[in-house]
Amino acid sequence: MENTPDPEEWWKKLETQWQQALRVAVLKHNQEPTKEELQQVLNLQVIRLAGPSASFPNCDFELDNLSGIESLTKLSIVVITHHKITSIEAVRNLHHLQSLFLFNNCITSLTGIENLSGLEQLFVQQNQVSSIKPVEKLLNLREFYIQDNCIDSLDGLTEKHSDKLTGFICQPNNLLRQKEIIRAERELGIICR
Repeated sequence: MENTPDPEEWWKKLETQWQQALRVAVLKHNQEPTKEELQQVLNLQVIRLAGPSASFPNCDFELDNLSGIESLTKLSIVVITHHKITSIEAVRNLHHLQSLFLFNNCITSLTGIENLSGLEQLFVQQNQVSSIKPVEKLLNLREFYIQDNCIDSLDGLTEKHSDKLTGFICQPNNLLRQKEIIRAERELGIICR
């Protein structure tokens, strides 16, 4: 059974940037939220926070972390794009997560997703990720977009990924050599686009 925090205590502990983001994009007002509204936020299954440079923004400033979703354990879809997020460790307890869209951020590591075995979609293109090793146990991945990052290896992908991973986009990545792509395709049976 999941430990649900007291809504009002949880809200008080949230960083100001997260209170503002949730007011604007989720609650759609700027007043102090009611306990019922806070309970609705804690029960969210989907959250979308697109920063000001996104095509269809719903957040007029850039978040610099994911701390605001740590307690939203019912989330199955997270879309937080066009911000200044550097770490994704805050997702580590989101065990219902199926889709994670974090493109156009400043993410340097995928640490935090290692045990999210239900994850089917991971979109982290246009970041600064240097290793995909944390996806090693994520055998339900169907789509994984890692282009425009800093990876030089596909270590983390295994032959066990080949059954479900039909949408793998890793190019361009300036440090990723063609021989590494050929190795993944021949040895692992994963088509690299």
